[in-house]
Amino acid sequence: MTSSDPSGPSPYRSSILLSYLCTMLLWGAVYIYMPILSSYAKLVSGSLQAAGLVIGAYGLSQIILRIPLGVWSDRLRRRKPFILLGFVFDGLANLGLILSGSTWMLFLSVFTSGIAASMWVPFTVLYSSYFPLSRIARSMSLIMFFSRLAQIFANYTGGKIADAWGWTVPFYVGLGLSVLGLLLAARISEVRPEKSSDLTLQKVLRVGRNRMLLTASFLCILMQFSNFAIAYGFSPIFAQQLGASKGDLGVLLFWYLLPNLAGTLLSGTFIRSYLADRWILFVGFLLSSGAVFSIPLTGRLSTLFLVQAINGTGVGLVFPLLMGLSIQSIAREQQATAMGFFQSLYAIGMSVGPILSGIFAQEIGLTSVFVLNGVLVFIGAVFSLVMVPSTLGEKN
Repeated sequence: MTSSDPSGPSPYRSSILLSYLCTMLLWGAVYIYMPILSSYAKLVSGSLQAAGLVIGAYGLSQIILRIPLGVWSDRLRRRKPFILLGFVFDGLANLGLILSGSTWMLFLSVFTSGIAASMWVPFTVLYSSYFPLSRIARSMSLIMFFSRLAQIFANYTGGKIADAWGWTVPFYVGLGLSVLGLLLAARISEVRPEKSSDLTLQKVLRVGRNRMLLTASFLCILMQFSNFAIAYGFSPIFAQQLGASKGDLGVLLFWYLLPNLAGTLLSGTFIRSYLADRWILFVGFLLSSGAVFSIPLTGRLSTLFLVQAINGTGVGLVFPLLMGLSIQSIAREQQATAMGFFQSLYAIGMSVGPILSGIFAQEIGLTSVFVLNGVLVFIGAVFSLVMVPSTLGEKN
C-alpha cells in the first residue's frame, strides 16, 4: 500500500483498530512486570544502586537504537517489519527474565525489552500515517491513550499475579502477550511514503536540529528522567518501606497510570482546543514536580496513592503533546527519523534517571532521589513557558 494523504481515517479503519490492540499487547508485555521489577532486582542483587542500573538498561538500548531505526525505516519506506520485530524482542526479554539469576542477566533482559520499545518509533509513525497532518497531535493522544490503558491493566494485574503465584509468573504472562501481538501485527496494513527520505548524514543532522524537535526532546528528557526514576524505580521501594506487599505495588502504579490515562487522552484533544501548548505543559510539569517533592513526606500508603495520582496526571498532560510537537513540522518521509531523534533523546532521561537516582539513594539516602527529581521537573515547567510558542492548539 502506498502513502496518501487521506481526508480521514476511514480507509484504514481495520488497521487503526489492530494498531490499538497491538499497542496494548506490545506495552502489556513490558509493563506486566514493571511494578515488581525494581523490587525484584533489589531482591536478586541486594543493592539499590543495582536496582537503578537494571531499570536504566531499559532506556540505554533506546538511546542507542531509536535514531538508527528511524533513519533505516525512512530509507526502506517500511514500518511494519519493525513492529513485528518489537514483539519478537518483547518475547526474548520475558524469556530472559524467566531465566535470570544475577544482576547482569536482569540487565541484559531489560536491555532487550528496551530494544522492543525502540520499535515504537516506526509504530507511531505508521499509525500517524493513517491520519492527515492536521490531526497528528490528536492521533498521538489516541495511540498514547491505548498505550497507557495497557500499562494500567498490565501493572495492576502484574502485581496481583506476582503476589498470588510468585515473582517470575508475570514474565510468563508477558511472553504469551508477545506471541499474541506478533500474530495480530502481521495483519496490519502498511501505508508507505511515496518516496524514500534518501537521508545523508548531513540531512539526518539537519532533521535533528529542528528547533521544535529539540525543544520537545529536552523537555521530555526531564520528564522521563523523573518518570522512570520515581514512578517505576524508587516509589515502589519507598512503598515497601511503608509496608506495601507485591500486590500493593501494582495498585501503586495503577493509581499513577489511571490519571495518566485521562491526562493523555485530554492533552492533545479537548484541552488543546482551549489552552496554548505552553500552558498545558507548564501545568503538567508543575503538578508532577509538586507530587514528587511530596512523596517522602507521606507516611501512609493511601496518601502515597493520591500523590502518585497527581504525578500521573501531570505526566499524562505533558507526554503526548511533546510527542506530537516533535514531528508536526517534519515532512512525512522524514518523520520516522525525527521520531527516532525524539525518542532516543528522551531515552537519555529514562536511562540516566534511574541510574543516577540509584547512586543518590545508595550514597545519600532515598529522600534525596525525590528532591533531585522534583527540582528537575520544576525546571521543565519553567522552560515550557520560555521555549514553547504561545500558539493555541488546533480545534478538533
